[in-house]
Amino acid sequence: MSIRKQILMVTRPICLPWDEASKNFAYELSRRIEENDFHLLTYKKLRQKKSNIKEHPIYTSPDLQLSFGQKMRLLKFLTSLPPEVGILHFLFTPSFLTTSILKNVVLPKLKLKNRTTIKTIQTIATLDFLKINKGNWKSYLFADRIITHSDYSKNKLANLGIPNVACIRPGIDLKKFKYRPKNKKLLKEIGVEEKEKAILYTGEYVRLGATDRIIESLMQLSKRFTSFKFIFACRIKSKQDLEKKAEIQKKIAELNLADKVIYLETYAKMENLYNLADIFIFPIEKMTGKFDIPLTVLEAMASGLPTIISEIDPLAEAIQYPDSALLLKEKSPEELSSKILKILQNKKLENKLRTNARKNTESFFDIEECVEKYKQLYEKI
Repeated sequence: MSIRKQILMVTRPICLPWDEASKNFAYELSRRIEENDFHLLTYKKLRQKKSNIKEHPIYTSPDLQLSFGQKMRLLKFLTSLPPEVGILHFLFTPSFLTTSILKNVVLPKLKLKNRTTIKTIQTIATLDFLKINKGNWKSYLFADRIITHSDYSKNKLANLGIPNVACIRPGIDLKKFKYRPKNKKLLKEIGVEEKEKAILYTGEYVRLGATDRIIESLMQLSKRFTSFKFIFACRIKSKQDLEKKAEIQKKIAELNLADKVIYLETYAKMENLYNLADIFIFPIEKMTGKFDIPLTVLEAMASGLPTIISEIDPLAEAIQYPDSALLLKEKSPEELSSKILKILQNKKLENKLRTNARKNTESFFDIEECVEKYKQLYEKI
């Protein structure tokens, strides 16, 4: 019989709303792996009843961008760990400063307290390989085991000579994200008529470089297909996002497309939003700060949405099953509008993409398979 392990998930505040991938992922792992006990860093109390989860409400704000004060609260907690904790599992993108503090302050202090058996894991959802090289990788990566979300990142790290690297692809809840008939009441609430085709984008306004191409493609699409609504479901994360949204709204109005575009900043149940859409697009130009394999792409595909994404690394690894999405090989708005129109005018293609999108997630991105691999990791470390 294996010994129950005590695992601290080192994350941003784990709290409602469930709108940030890394904290959502940490919570999903914790509640699904009942063989071990998990310690979660929270803001206020969670409404959960899992006996294997212990909450530590160390944060005084739900803000995902940790202030200096919140970082100090985290540092204080890490240097005075509950004595039973034996594994530190870090789930955030490492920076030079954060890694320096962990390596030079937190871990040495724990050793001074005879906490020499503590093991560490870093799950790296995304990395900036323009910053990391053979000469400085130890300034970012320090754990006993390094886990990436993609083979692309795993191979990049292995080529830098970094040991103990493995890939565990992310998984999603296939019971939660699945096809359901459109809810007429919800369609009306967001402003989509039943006869209209809804096209959904759930990325960001600035960081991913997609919005200018989207606007141009909508202008072209509107000349050939008029019965549609486009949904920007993008959170405002910065002043730049706010300014870009205003710029987009002005441009859309100038193009006389204001009645074709809907703006949603948050949506309580994303599984419902996916099921209101007819096409999902993710035409991004760069992956800066984004999960190697964005969960929103997997959620949309699990919901049976015909999907169009950019063929760039590592995003393209989201497509494992044959013919489960249309790939954008160029950065042109013409290619995007053409592929949207192709789906809208070809029912056979639409149905094929719906079926294969679901098969893609069932075969390669099931949360249960992901959980099983983390179980094995915790057992072996």
